[in-house]
Amino acid sequence: MPKTPTEIIKMALEREKEAVVDYSEYAKTASDPKVKEMFRFLAEEEKKHVKLLQEEIEKEIYQEM
Repeated sequence: MPKTPTEIIKMALEREKEAVVDYSEYAKTASDPKVKEMFRFLAEEEKKHVKLLQEEIEKEIYQEM
């Protein structure tokens, strides 16, 4: 079980990365254009979350130094 904020953020980061992959795959396989666009949108949103979490990890690591 994670104990530090950095470990928790890293765990969340991995989940967000998995969501990007999943949504991207769903977008590729969807036949309905609206569904395809929805999954593309969700993948892009998750990419933003990945970036934010990566920035938080960098801040946490910097503070630990």
